[in-house]
Amino acid sequence: PSAITQASSFNLDLVEKSGQETALETRAYGSSWVFTPNIDVCRDPRWGRIGETFGEDPYLVSRMGIATIKGLEGKSLGNKSVAACAKHLVGGGQPANGLNASPMEVSPYNLADIYLYPFKKVIEETNVQSIMVAHNEVNGVPCHADKQLMTSIIRDQYKFKGFYVSDWNDISRIFSLHHFAPSLHDAFYESVNAGMDMNMHGPYFFEAIVKSVKDKRLSIERVNAACAKILETKFRLGLFENPFTDIVTAKKEVFTPEHQNTALKMAEQSLVLLKNNGLLPLDFSKYKNILVTGPNANSQAILGDWVFKQPEEQVTTILEGIQQVAGKEKVKFCDVGTDVRFADMKLVDNAVGLAKTSDLAIVVVGENPMRYEEKIASAGENIDRQNLDLLGLQQQLVEKIHATGVPTIVILVGGRPLALNWIAKEIPAILQAWEPGSLGGLAVANVLSGKVNPSGKLPVTIPRTTGQIPMIYNHKPSYFFKNYKDGETTPLYPFGYGLSYTNFVVENVAIPKKEFSINDTFEVTADVQNTGKREGTEVVQLYIHDVYSQPTRPVKELKDFSRVSLLPGEKKRVTFTITPEKLSYTNMKMKWGVEAGEFEIMVGTSSEKKDLKTIIVTVK
Repeated sequence: PSAITQASSFNLDLVEKSGQETALETRAYGSSWVFTPNIDVCRDPRWGRIGETFGEDPYLVSRMGIATIKGLEGKSLGNKSVAACAKHLVGGGQPANGLNASPMEVSPYNLADIYLYPFKKVIEETNVQSIMVAHNEVNGVPCHADKQLMTSIIRDQYKFKGFYVSDWNDISRIFSLHHFAPSLHDAFYESVNAGMDMNMHGPYFFEAIVKSVKDKRLSIERVNAACAKILETKFRLGLFENPFTDIVTAKKEVFTPEHQNTALKMAEQSLVLLKNNGLLPLDFSKYKNILVTGPNANSQAILGDWVFKQPEEQVTTILEGIQQVAGKEKVKFCDVGTDVRFADMKLVDNAVGLAKTSDLAIVVVGENPMRYEEKIASAGENIDRQNLDLLGLQQQLVEKIHATGVPTIVILVGGRPLALNWIAKEIPAILQAWEPGSLGGLAVANVLSGKVNPSGKLPVTIPRTTGQIPMIYNHKPSYFFKNYKDGETTPLYPFGYGLSYTNFVVENVAIPKKEFSINDTFEVTADVQNTGKREGTEVVQLYIHDVYSQPTRPVKELKDFSRVSLLPGEKKRVTFTITPEKLSYTNMKMKWGVEAGEFEIMVGTSSEKKDLKTIIVTVK
């Protein structure tokens, strides 16, 4: 599953295991470096790359990034691990107009505490080997030429030991796009002088750097330092001792049953049940004629962006998963193609005709992130959007099928959250499937049938309209001081939200005392109980709010979470540890630390106020 999908699992152990298995498969076929994880904090879903990220929250993004890197690189690099690449430094996830590589203007406080925070944490807690710099400029300086960013902050302050790599052709764009340098030669100099170690594509780089050294503009020590960092990673990976791979052995190590099982588990734990008016879970034995339709029903869109077309026998589409679980003989498929922008009403009419003779309809809509189908792709890098509605006739498809009276389920595929107000109001069951990977179709069918109880939670806030962007849970206190004249200020679905086939109650939130000193570490406990009739898993979430602060702080910030599995009626106690780190932020003097005063500690099942229990502590 893609990153946004993995983030919905809130399962760090499984993410790390996925990284380990990814590393084994990558090395088996002779590659030793991967351009992941993407630890951009994405707060604008118009941006097509949101599916590559772990969502809108810096804490969740950092924990997911750390787990990924630990899995990929292991405890130490060797011939069974790969070099990870944390990217993009920095701010690509909130472009000014939603378009990839457009500028970002941000306060120094938000830059430090939101966008740089994941980089700070992965450097502190892993030996990440490389960092890729971002396309965009931040506060007027192209990231590829930002010495304060690359050297003063990341290298000197955060103590990054690995090497930098440019994004595709972006050093030359310091001159050609940003007009920050007066020539291509100057652009190359500016970037390497700022801290860049490796150029990912772009002619004349080598010649320009040699000339800069001969002209004594760029020191040979800077060039040697860059080369040393790159060579060190190659040595650690064992590339000089073991440069080759055995294709016969490789085939035995790729797509193994164990790896498939991990992929299936991850997909199952990442599916987010957005709505259920009692239609789910399905007893497939009660249905004789099941209609499955929609552009993503029998499509490899479930694999996400940056994926080549896979062998069909190695991908279980949603249609195939439903056929496998429900029985192929009772499933009717109405093919409307794989173009989510389809505009032929005859295709809609065909599906509606079949719906009239069906006793259940499953409509699979959303986005198409398939890079190799670039002409019809609607998401992914450089595929940004002006609005978050369903494209083409997808909305009409859902509405007309629903109008027949047949019980209708909507499955949403794609890395981008969509603003689907009518569907949220009218359709009885909605499942956010994201990009669930090779076994994604089976995971969807297992959740629909109740074999798996859904436990995924949203790593992003889903807005009602594009006009609400940025719609984020961790906004400032004055964010909704006023109301819109023409619509709601609340989200369609809040961050951290996700339903189950059972019910959970969080209560008895407690701390040992009400006052602490700035350097204290203390524990918060809460009871979580399964009050329903099915076994299930709840993600208990801890949020903190600094009640009074300078500068102003968000109304709540995620600081911890725990997946808790419970039998019907079972109760468990969850313990969270509050460290000074979790209370710290960047103050008006750009110093990181704890500010004395009152803090709200909130524990619950989503970021929404009604789902949280709150206590107040005082730090002196």
